Amino acid sequence: ALLEERSRLADGLNSPAGDGHGDLRLVNGIFAAYRGALRSGNPVGENSEITAALTGRNTLGFAFVPAGSPAINSRGELCDRWGTPYFFHQLSGEKMEIRSAGPDRELWTADDEVLTP
Repeated sequence: ALLEERSRLADGLNSPAGDGHGDLRLVNGIFAAYRGALRSGNPVGENSEITAALTGRNTLGFAFVPAGSPAINSRGELCDRWGTPYFFHQLSGEKMEIRSAGPDRELWTADDEVLTP
């Protein structure tokens, strides 16, 4: 499949019209596009390393998330709508659990949003 010049996959991320769980589904879709385009597993590492791969540091040189996305903080981490970096937990080469700290900005509390594929 030919990739568009600019990915629109992340355009709705952290949009005022969306919600935390919708954001998780968008991020999961970005991982699916990455796996399909690169014919590989998910990117691995810490959030900043994964974000680097999603913003173009991959064998295609393609940015699935634009480097200037407002969802990326100054440390190069992909963040949730409350400004907290996502926690990515590799379950397998194809499955990535994605966790948002939620409104309290604290991981591992009751308001966390989690997507487990």
